[in-house]
Amino acid sequence: MTVYALENSNGIAAGIARGIGDKLVQLEYKIFPDGESYVRVPQKPEGVAILVASLYPNPDKRIFELLMSVEAIKALSNEPLIAVVPYMAYARQDKRFLEGEPISIRVILKSLETLGLDGLVVVDIHKPSVLSEYTSIPSRNVFIDRLIAEYFHPKMRNSVVLAPDVGALERAKRVAAHLDAEYDYLVKERDRVTGEVKAMPKNLTVEERTVLIVDDIISTGGTMALAARTVLSQGAEKVYAACTHAVMVRGALDLLISSGISEVAATDTVPSPVSKISVVPAAVEELRSLLEELL
Repeated sequence: MTVYALENSNGIAAGIARGIGDKLVQLEYKIFPDGESYVRVPQKPEGVAILVASLYPNPDKRIFELLMSVEAIKALSNEPLIAVVPYMAYARQDKRFLEGEPISIRVILKSLETLGLDGLVVVDIHKPSVLSEYTSIPSRNVFIDRLIAEYFHPKMRNSVVLAPDVGALERAKRVAAHLDAEYDYLVKERDRVTGEVKAMPKNLTVEERTVLIVDDIISTGGTMALAARTVLSQGAEKVYAACTHAVMVRGALDLLISSGISEVAATDTVPSPVSKISVVPAAVEELRSLLEELL
């Protein structure tokens, strides 16, 4: 097998190459004066080709580089090609929220399928069902709940895991199972007199408990910060926050820390000051499973 790394693989490609015991090849890359991207595959793959490409930052640009790389590798070899995409851009646009909108993730998946991609590995995609709804490419979604639980386990005492909303409850449930902890989700409530918004646990009490709030993406940090302030006001002993993809727009980390969160930790799918958990071991595990299916 040959592992190919696009410019923005963030070290994950090297980790995968080491994990499966195969060589790493960096794709050639440059920008033309008019802003167009250029990529070239400098070596033919030896056996199965594995292309690692994260779609952050500048997702529009990264997506096109991924598509061009798939086309180039498929032209060099008839062997299977698997793409490993640690951060899948546009995954949250998984349905038409308003009439006239595109289903953006469908556009990406169908484009990869049309170019002949044979397998796809993604990390904690927003809605895993899109992988079967919008493409027939054999795929794996890397869940990182065990990795988060292992990281926070030494810090948890009388703990509860919270999801920011009911849609993320399944993620909280999986993390809680590894921690042998209770789990719940947050419900936003607005005070009719003051107008203040709070995010309250639906069923559980947090008094004198350690709280871990988990989500797939932290962007502005507003939801996490609101949740932290609320549970601390209810007597929580300590609050931690975890996510898979730390997009973290400017000021987000300051907001989280100032809200009383003791520590924020994320995986390395997106480089950030809080990217402390490597997805490589879990990605290699799912990659091996997919290889067994394809070969």
